[in-house]
Amino acid sequence: LNKLVIEHPALHASDFTPDGFEWVDCMNRNDSILVYLRKAEGTAPLLVCCNFTPVVRHGYRVGVPMAGFWKEIFNSDSVSYGGSNVGNYPGRSTTGHAHHGRPDSICVDLAPLGVTIYRYEG
Repeated sequence: LNKLVIEHPALHASDFTPDGFEWVDCMNRNDSILVYLRKAEGTAPLLVCCNFTPVVRHGYRVGVPMAGFWKEIFNSDSVSYGGSNVGNYPGRSTTGHAHHGRPDSICVDLAPLGVTIYRYEG
């Protein structure tokens, strides 16, 4: 995790400004899911998806600010960490459907009790 933070300034460079964080989905109490963006000037935004239940959420639509490919750069459910390997490697392309008040979206499988992070690749 330390290496991830060092390699991706969006996770730390704008910690103390409102420009560094943006909620995407903070209202899904029924599924216990939180989604947010981390941003830093001059770097690609990161999309962080958190599933706080022991249930896999298949095909969960997440709004994104830009069309293109979102590369999975971290999956806490990876077998590398002793998980069940539910994920979206190597990433997801946008669908052309607006969602969460954003112009486009991706559909992802959210691992049980897991966190996945995606970097915008364009």
